[in-house]
Amino acid sequence: MSATVMPALLTGLVAEGEAARSLPMPDVLYGVLAFAVFLLLLGITWMFRNTASRAPRKRAGGAAAGGHH
Repeated sequence: MSATVMPALLTGLVAEGEAARSLPMPDVLYGVLAFAVFLLLLGITWMFRNTASRAPRKRAGGAAAGGHH
């Protein structure tokens, strides 16, 4: 094949491949969906705020420091 026919043939094949790969939803919705997922994860994380201060503290010495059985 000549040097001018090959790029035209490849361009035609690439154009056909792009037409067959359409996104299932508009591209803006991917960003909106990701933002909603991050907000959901933030909400789950926020539910566990300040839980370390509510947990009972264990004694450092244990039985060796005169603790009960």
